[in-house]
Amino acid sequence: MNAELSGPTHARVLDALLPFDLDRPYDPDQLSGKDNFGDRDMAALLARRAPGFRASVHAGQMFLLRAVAELARAGVSQFAVIGCGFPRKRNVHTVAREINPAAHVLYLDHDAVVSVYGRALLQAESRFARADPGDPAAILAAIGHPLGTTGLLDPGEPIALVFGSLVLEQLDAPGQVIAELVAALASGYVVVTHICTDTVTDVAWRAAAVYTEHNLTLRPRTTRDVTTMLAGVKLLGPGLTVAQDWTPAHAPSSSAGTGEASGRCCWAALGAWGATR
Repeated sequence: MNAELSGPTHARVLDALLPFDLDRPYDPDQLSGKDNFGDRDMAALLARRAPGFRASVHAGQMFLLRAVAELARAGVSQFAVIGCGFPRKRNVHTVAREINPAAHVLYLDHDAVVSVYGRALLQAESRFARADPGDPAAILAAIGHPLGTTGLLDPGEPIALVFGSLVLEQLDAPGQVIAELVAALASGYVVVTHICTDTVTDVAWRAAAVYTEHNLTLRPRTTRDVTTMLAGVKLLGPGLTVAQDWTPAHAPSSSAGTGEASGRCCWAALGAWGATR
C-alpha cells in the first residue's frame, strides 16, 4: 500500500497540528486541520510527550504569514512557498494579495496528496508545482530559471523563498539547498522557521523521537546550526529569534534566549541577498 495512505506523513501531521483557521484563538487542547485522516493520533501523542511543540509550530506558522505581509508591504510581488503543505483558510497568496493584489505566488511540494489538493484549491489564484524541497534544481525549474522556461516567476526580479513549517527539519543539508538557491537567483528574500534545541531542549528532542517512532524525520538543530545555514543572506529585523518574538522593527524580548515557556522552541528569521540587501 502507498505509504502516503497507510501511515503518517509530514504534511498530514502538520495539518493536524495547525488550525485550519489561523485567525481563531490558539487552543492547546483542540487538534485541528481537516485533511489529516489518521494522523491525529500522532499529533495527540506529540501533545502528551512533547507539550509545547504544537504551540511552537503554530507560532512558526504565524511568523511565516507576518513575514509575508511585511515583504508585501515592502513591495515584494513574487513568492515561492517551498514545502507548502495542505492549503488553509489563509495562505501566502491570501496574505500577500491583501496588501499587493498583483502578487504572484508559486506553491511547491512533493507530497502526492498535497499535490492533488494544491492543484485543485490553489491554482485558481496562484500556481502549484510538484518539487522536492531538498532538490534545488527542481525548485529552480519550477520557478522558471533560467527565464523562458515554464515557471510562473521572473528570476530576474526579487523572489521571496518561503520555507514551509517543519520543512527544513526534514532535510539532511538544508544549508546547501538555501545556498544553491541564493547563488542561482539574482536577489530575493528567504523566510525560515526551525525547531531548535537551545531553548526547552527536551521538547525538541521528545518531538523528534515521536517522529522517528512513526518513520518520519524531524531534525532539531542549534541556533548556531541555523545561523550557519543562513550564512549567505543578511538577516533582517531582530535576526534569528524565537518565532513569537520576531517583529520587523524591534529587537527580541529579553525572554527570547531563556526558553522557560514550553512553546518556545521554534526559531524564525527573514534574510535578504543581492540588490535587496
